[in-house]
Amino acid sequence: MSLLYFCLTLTSLVAAEHIFHDARGGRQGTKGTKGTKGSQCICVIEFSEDSFPIDQIAILQQRHKEITIFIEKEMIEILKFEADVKQIQTDLLYVTETIRNMEINGIKDTTDFTKIKNFISKLLQVIKVISDKMKKTDTRIETLLTQVNNISSIVWQLEMYDTNQILAIIRENAILQKQLHDCEEAAVNSSFGVAPGGLEAPEYGKCNNKVLLSITKPFVVKNNWRGFDFKYGAWGKDFAVNNKNPDMYWVAPLNTDERLMENFRTYRNYSNLGLFKHEKHKSLSKNIALTWNYVDSGQGSGVIMYNGSLYYNCYNSRNLCKLDMATDTIKRKELDGAAYNNWYSYAGVNWQDFDFAGDEKGLWIVYATENRGGKITVGKVNPQSLKIEKSWETSLYKPNITNTFMICGVLYALRRVDAQNEQLFYSFNTNDGKEFPLDIKMEKIKETIQSMSYNPNDHKLYVYADGYLVTHDVVFKRFPTRGRRSVAYEAGQNAIIPFNGRRQQLTVIA
Repeated sequence: MSLLYFCLTLTSLVAAEHIFHDARGGRQGTKGTKGTKGSQCICVIEFSEDSFPIDQIAILQQRHKEITIFIEKEMIEILKFEADVKQIQTDLLYVTETIRNMEINGIKDTTDFTKIKNFISKLLQVIKVISDKMKKTDTRIETLLTQVNNISSIVWQLEMYDTNQILAIIRENAILQKQLHDCEEAAVNSSFGVAPGGLEAPEYGKCNNKVLLSITKPFVVKNNWRGFDFKYGAWGKDFAVNNKNPDMYWVAPLNTDERLMENFRTYRNYSNLGLFKHEKHKSLSKNIALTWNYVDSGQGSGVIMYNGSLYYNCYNSRNLCKLDMATDTIKRKELDGAAYNNWYSYAGVNWQDFDFAGDEKGLWIVYATENRGGKITVGKVNPQSLKIEKSWETSLYKPNITNTFMICGVLYALRRVDAQNEQLFYSFNTNDGKEFPLDIKMEKIKETIQSMSYNPNDHKLYVYADGYLVTHDVVFKRFPTRGRRSVAYEAGQNAIIPFNGRRQQLTVIA
């Protein structure tokens, strides 16, 4: 157990490449480890080739301390200046009033004139002293700016040494510790990793009679790349099954008008997303003859990435837009009869007349028509032609619900319970055309959910909530298992969570 604690402590400081449990018993055939009997937790740790400049951290801390003390002193001086200026204002009012009386009534006594003259002289001296102090303060502020620039330079140098992606590791640390805890339990519990009754979760990307049971608590990834003011938008991965870029992420914040989508970014993997680096930026608006043109831009938060293309509502129209990321070409097609321009959006969310979705059965769009007075229509979209291959009409009034998502051809709808909870209350099955009531609670981090999409490749909901990028796991009914899964991953025994780089392996005997 002491070795296991050491492993846990060490992995909280450096990047663990993977943790898995060897349940075979007998000998552990790992290079550099003698064969031992019983179960083992394997903790593989990745170390940087370069040593981290810890001395720079010490310098950074000292500079921070010095600047903090300096700012505290300057704040005291500012408070003194404020008091002095208020006194000067009072004195000036007195002088002004006295001189005005002299102009009206005349100077009756030279003593009064001499008194006010001396008062003005002293006031000028006080003003000169304060002016000199302020000039010295300007010099000290310039020095402060120089120190801040020096600190910025040190921080930049430290970022250059961040080969272990320390920030990303901190974000993953909670997951890592959970895996190690599971590993410890698996070493002493022969039934660990097998659900009660010998059941396992459905496969990714396949339906197999998937039955939604619950939705886990929200996991906050981070804020969007444009900042806290950009509360509307969408994000996620590629929602097509067996797509070519399963690790890629995209983030598309709308402008602060809550309507226009003119920029989005893609990230090759989770680490790049976490650190906001190595992004690919795409602008959909164009500046033509000194005028911005938004014909290729998007509208609303119902955006999705599907099989390498971004699908969205074309700006100020009832057209569907498809941006092919490989060829940088845009295809558009009108959605006949669809209400648009914020006519029938979700409750509490503006401009989301069209809501794209991708699940195990393909590409979908959720919208309302003018003829049916805002009731939801579900359309199966041809990804190439944007043609609606088939549509289903529901009895659900779109402005009464907060958002929807699709799983295996089944539409799920949510409504607000309170500021912390949503209720999954309705489903419509396009496979048989039947509606069904539900009562599943879902916690949320913000009162408003701007977009929500289910990904069939990882069984997660990708939620954009007031600018935050959030995920939930979807929990399905389990089925008879075919074999015992690994602790770290469901792909098989001794499955690993891979990272790149040089590895060192520690074996912990539980």
